Amino acid sequence: MSGTFIISFDCEGKWGAADHLTDFFNSAITNDNLNKAYQRIIGILDRYGVKGTFAFVGAFTMSIEEYLEHPDWFAEVEIDGRPWFAAFKRAALLKQFDGWFNPRCLAMVEQTGQHEIAAHGFSHLPLGESMITREVFEREMACLKKVSNFKNRQGMTFIYPKNLIGYIKELREAGFIGYRDGIRTFNRGRNSRLYEISRRINNIIKEIIPRQPSQNHFDPGGIICIPGGASLNWRYGLRQNIPINFTVKKWEKTINHAILHGKVVHLYTHPHNFITGDRMYFLLEEILKKVSQAMERNELVNKTQKEYAESLITSEDD
Repeated sequence: MSGTFIISFDCEGKWGAADHLTDFFNSAITNDNLNKAYQRIIGILDRYGVKGTFAFVGAFTMSIEEYLEHPDWFAEVEIDGRPWFAAFKRAALLKQFDGWFNPRCLAMVEQTGQHEIAAHGFSHLPLGESMITREVFEREMACLKKVSNFKNRQGMTFIYPKNLIGYIKELREAGFIGYRDGIRTFNRGRNSRLYEISRRINNIIKEIIPRQPSQNHFDPGGIICIPGGASLNWRYGLRQNIPINFTVKKWEKTINHAILHGKVVHLYTHPHNFITGDRMYFLLEEILKKVSQAMERNELVNKTQKEYAESLITSEDD
């Protein structure tokens, strides 16, 4: 019996911190630092023969020139009473686009010919149904499809910003074949900033639990729900005190569980975490060593999100 391994990257630049951009992250997440991070991550994946899914925020892949031609794509929308584009528009007024627009990262991934390009929304706007209207959701999808780097891409998979699931039917209608599973409920009355704080605390707690089981394959039917897996420990702040060996052993147990039971291991992370986190490249490499060894023993099959979704669609058709 063999397990399935998926690795996905939420590719956001500064859009991932649009609602909580601090001076530290503003100075750290530069195009130069991002390009170096993507280059090193791609190199590590290549070294161990692992294919990944890189889900890009559409706006992040735009050039400055493309933005200047289409500023109307960035029409303001409010989340919890705060304008979503406020930090970006302050930067735009000062012509400080570093970290907001960087098509080079997508180009580097595409040049390998090995990895999947997926979507992560247009502006990283949360897409939970309790947070935005259907019209706003559809506008985000429409803007995404207008971005030159996403035009005419067929059969894509999707990673929801902040892992907040919403408008699944509309996502399918927009042409996506699958999405990474995430959080399916979010109360309108709950402040998203408090949610972010509680989510981060919860993630720290998850990191110190010594076991995390692999996941079942979801039953196919309609758009494919791809097992959401768990995030790679971002070794920043309190989380950098978690020993690397502890994290590696934890993932090794998950891999072995998937192999034994024919289940799924899905590891996800953010390339910009490798800029701010301690020894992140070493941590990723140590885990991928385990993955590569299992692949060599034919105990683990590595798939992109698209390959995984297509395999379930094919089995359903059969």
